[in-house]
Amino acid sequence: MGFPALGIDLLSNWSALTAAVCLYSSNIAWTVLYDMIYAHMDIKDDAKAGIKSIALKHDAQTKQILTGLAATQIALLAAAGTAAGAGPAFFIGSCGGAAITLALMIKKVNLKSVKNCWWWFVNGCWITGGTISLGLAADYFIRLSEDHTHGQNKDLGPL
Repeated sequence: MGFPALGIDLLSNWSALTAAVCLYSSNIAWTVLYDMIYAHMDIKDDAKAGIKSIALKHDAQTKQILTGLAATQIALLAAAGTAAGAGPAFFIGSCGGAAITLALMIKKVNLKSVKNCWWWFVNGCWITGGTISLGLAADYFIRLSEDHTHGQNKDLGPL
C-alpha cells in the first residue's frame, strides 16, 4: 500500500475516525467529572497532608467545573453521533438522557459528604452510562429494523 492508498483510506474513513476521537474525548471528560466527585471524599485528608488536589484547589467552583465537564461530555457525544450518522433515538436517549442524569447528579451530590460522594461515584456512572447505552441500543435496533424492512421490500421485487 502506497501513500495515495493511505490517503484514500483516511479520507474514506474520516467519519469513523472523527466519531472515535469524539467518543474517546467524551469519555475523558466523563472520567474527569467522576474523578472530581471521588476526589472530594479525600478533601479533608488532602488539606491535612498538604496535598494540592484538584478538589481542594477548586472546592468553591466544583459544581461549575462539573457542569462544564458534563456539557463538554455531551457535546462530544453528540459530535460522535453526528459523525457516525446516528438517529434521533441516540440524540434523545443517549445525549438527552446523559444531560438529564448528569444535571441531576451535579445538583444532588453533596460534595461535603464522603458517603454521598461515594454513592454518586459508584451509582452515577451506572445511571448515566446506562442511559447512554439504552440510547445507543435503541438507535441500533431502530436502524436494524429499518434495514430489515427495506431489505424485505427489495427482495419482493416489482409487485
